[in-house]
Formats: sequence, structure tokens, C-alpha cells
Amino acid sequence: MPIESTAVWIATFLLTSNGLFQAALAAGAPWGQSAYGGRVAQDDGSLPSRYRVASFVAVPVMALLIWVIHAGAGLVDGGPLPEVLVSRTCTGAAVLFTLNTAGNLTSSSTFERWVMGSVTVSLAVCFALVGLL
Repeated sequence: MPIESTAVWIATFLLTSNGLFQAALAAGAPWGQSAYGGRVAQDDGSLPSRYRVASFVAVPVMALLIWVIHAGAGLVDGGPLPEVLVSRTCTGAAVLFTLNTAGNLTSSSTFERWVMGSVTVSLAVCFALVGLL
């Protein structure tokens, strides 16, 4: 299996897992210490409303990124988007996940630093491989 395909499937797993995590946060799961810097959790562990909305919005964004990385690797049709735009979107996602990693590494939450930091650095590499190959 080419490295590009491996990167796509790793990214798919990580984005799906993160999407489920965000959906749970949006639904009120008491995992607020593990997100958004670990600083916004309410007394019951859930997120305040505006952060729950942000988590809710993150779910379709994760789904869109799954489609983008699959299109970037040629595993699905890119639809109306030119190949160069899909490739640049993958490269842009790699940059954003790199910045997100920097934020995760400065979090007060151990989970966010180590687990989510590892996830975002892995996603940055996966999107870079697909966007640049």
C-alpha cells in the first residue's frame, strides 16, 4: 500500500475519532478538561454553550476533511473542485493542524497535550503527505 494511502486511512481514523469526541462534547459529555485548553470546563465537566456549539460545528468539518484527504489521494472523485484546490486544501489543513499542535502542547490538560497533541501532529503529517505528493 503506498504511503499516501496509508496516510489517508490513518487520517480517516483520527478524524472520525475526533469527530465522535467533538459530538460527545457538543452533547454535554463531562470531558471539558480535555478540550479548548482545558480551561473552560464547567463545574460538571461539560462545556459552556458557545463551546458546545463550536464542537457541534467541528463534526461536519471533520467529515469534510475526510472527503478532502480522500479526494487528494485520488480515492474518491473531487467533484467540482479542481485537483490543485484539493491539494492546496490538504496542504492548508497540514498547516492548521501544525498550529493546532502548538496550541495542544501549551494546554493545561495532560490529555490535550499528549493525546490530542499526538493526534494533531499525526494529522499534520498525513495531510502534508497527501497535499505535497
